[in-house]
Amino acid sequence: MSDQNQYLKSSRLIAAHYGEEYEHYYNAVVPPIFMNSLNVFETLDDYYDFDRRDKHKYCYGRVQNPTVRILEDKICALEHGVGALAFSSGMAAAVTAVLTVCRAGSHVVCIRNAYGPLKDFLSGYCREHMNIATTYVDGDRLEEFEESISEGTDLVILESPSSVVFSLQDIRGVAEIAGRRGARVYIDNTFCTSVYQQPLDLGADIVMHTTSKYIGGHSDVIGGMLAVKDPELMKRLLSYRELFGGIPGPMEAWLMIRGLRTMEVRIEQHQASAMAVARFLEQHPKVRKVNYPGLPSHPQYELMKRQQSGNTGLLSFEIKGTAEDAAKLAESLKIFKIGVSWGGFESLVFLPHARLTEESCRLLRGDKNIIRIHCGLEGTEALISDLENAFLQI
Repeated sequence: MSDQNQYLKSSRLIAAHYGEEYEHYYNAVVPPIFMNSLNVFETLDDYYDFDRRDKHKYCYGRVQNPTVRILEDKICALEHGVGALAFSSGMAAAVTAVLTVCRAGSHVVCIRNAYGPLKDFLSGYCREHMNIATTYVDGDRLEEFEESISEGTDLVILESPSSVVFSLQDIRGVAEIAGRRGARVYIDNTFCTSVYQQPLDLGADIVMHTTSKYIGGHSDVIGGMLAVKDPELMKRLLSYRELFGGIPGPMEAWLMIRGLRTMEVRIEQHQASAMAVARFLEQHPKVRKVNYPGLPSHPQYELMKRQQSGNTGLLSFEIKGTAEDAAKLAESLKIFKIGVSWGGFESLVFLPHARLTEESCRLLRGDKNIIRIHCGLEGTEALISDLENAFLQI
């Protein structure tokens, strides 16, 4: 577009048009997929003077690609950052962020309910090979961060809301504490998306998205994204992504661009269905507890209203019964299919703590019978009916 600034006030316009220079693509309304692995140059000086920051010059597919750049420009604008980088998976994005900010002997503070594989990376590879120490906190109280973040802390990892028990962290408060100690704040914003929460505006340094979820939206692509507000950090992340080789392919980036165009419309419906389902579950006699930040009964509801403008389609609940009852309920559902991921068009159910020890469940603040569901786009009435029928089986 000739004047991109006119789109920056509307998330829907950013998703639909921002970063797309139609005049460079024969005025095609959908940008092409640049399926090339390299770009050629007129002279050797052109090659050696290549500037990665020039959005109209490209060198090699592991460094940058025009289709990928469109996706990154959109996410950067949506997150109010100075730059964004796409990755081949959420874990590729997360690992790159950790290895860019941390060094041998670093200290990391991480919430206990962060994404499991990321915690495995911290407690396994980072501890064994880099002598990185990690302190885990519940994250509900700012006092925990005051006590855990020290002058030697390089990174604080948040996930608000977390994706099993849906606990929140005070992003602005944590960022202020971390800033005084010189630590960076990283947050997984996959649940809220950039439509319902802008962590960079609240003081976070790095925002991560698993783009396989709501950004992709159709359960047909794996990807990740980082957005930042510091130009120097952006340069370092770009350099390390090039070294680690984590850039997504152009086809994957194109699918994410496609997903972005309808993301806000989709998550509005996901939220409407999830709220109706959460209210239904909250009133059900066989349900002990519902975890959904949009419910006024959520213990952090006031914090949610301060830092989020909405919620999406994921929630969890605990039944008045055993882990066996929870498994039977999940297996009795017809529309909700058993699946570990979420954020696509389909409704899903999963028991994330089913094979954990009682001690692990206690640390993660959820019983073995906790049931996580993603409310898809099949229709609210159909989802509630499916749950009603499944409850009759236990």
